[in-house]
Amino acid sequence: MKLRLHLAVLLICFPLIASAQNSPNFPSLPSEVLSNYSPKTPQSVTPEVMAEQAAKFLGSLNDELRGQAALSFDSPEKSQWTNVPPRGPQGGVRLGDLNKNQLELASDLLATVLSPQGYGKARGIPLADDRLLRDGERRPGFGAEDYWLAIFGVPSKSEPWGLQFDGHHLAINLAFHGDGMSLSPTFIGTQPRGFELDDKTIEPMAGKDAAALNFLRSLSDSQQQTAILGSERGNLVAGAGRDGVVPESVGVSCQGLNEDQTEAMMKLLKLYVGDLPEPFASRRLNVLSSEVDQMSFAWWGPTTDGGDYSYRLQGPTLIIEFAGQNLGGDPHNHLHSMYRDPTNEYGAKLGN
Repeated sequence: MKLRLHLAVLLICFPLIASAQNSPNFPSLPSEVLSNYSPKTPQSVTPEVMAEQAAKFLGSLNDELRGQAALSFDSPEKSQWTNVPPRGPQGGVRLGDLNKNQLELASDLLATVLSPQGYGKARGIPLADDRLLRDGERRPGFGAEDYWLAIFGVPSKSEPWGLQFDGHHLAINLAFHGDGMSLSPTFIGTQPRGFELDDKTIEPMAGKDAAALNFLRSLSDSQQQTAILGSERGNLVAGAGRDGVVPESVGVSCQGLNEDQTEAMMKLLKLYVGDLPEPFASRRLNVLSSEVDQMSFAWWGPTTDGGDYSYRLQGPTLIIEFAGQNLGGDPHNHLHSMYRDPTNEYGAKLGN
């Protein structure tokens, strides 16, 4: 079972962490593969292709590792994910226990069931974690080797199954059932905000703050006054360990948004929903576009570029949250976000 840590413990431990923006060497084989390997992806993503790729990955494992990776569809581990650094055995197989071929197949799988945007997060967040050091040294529970991949049920083009990829600052929960696919719940965070790799800047959560600020600024003065609920940044309400929690709908109603405002909101939604591959992302966005009038948008904190703020966009089948974190000393360099469809957690309504 995954070990849950209380926030009080985190407050003691995390301020000691310093961010090393540039790591000259690969601290682990998963780090090397994630840094250098270009995953093989199909021309089109179908239920059959995703199931085949999952089966291919499982087929590369020996009995011991397969026993860790392949869990029953209704395994309690599915809901035991956490965004804090692991401190003990997790559900799934640990990346640090895989060889190069198996890691490449795991990357192929993730790049198949996620869009390029989504895979960028699945790749970038573990690599960002490599850059979290204490006194120049890495610690157990931090780094790309301490992420876990689990398959729930038997991968199938027609029957329900699931996939979970999680570790520090990351919990991607995918559910599949025929032509249906769910991304809920998914936690995306990062520390540091960005880092350099092969002369490129990698920012796993790029745009999630700026797009929300652009949406806020598209609102009228009166709408903004209703949306802004406090002068200080809040925190996630429906994060890890909060399955089934639906916060009160607060802030400004999105009913009657004009064309420019709706476009700004949809750009924000795509930064979350767009982690799904096509055509599943477009299908989900079409559902959400039909629910705009029932959504609300709330803001806490300043409205300046680079401000320390948080927000929530909520509707009948949507909870999106974003907030910086004080742990580590710089809330701009330590970000958390959450995506949920409270009606379809772990694919609850797929196939219905």
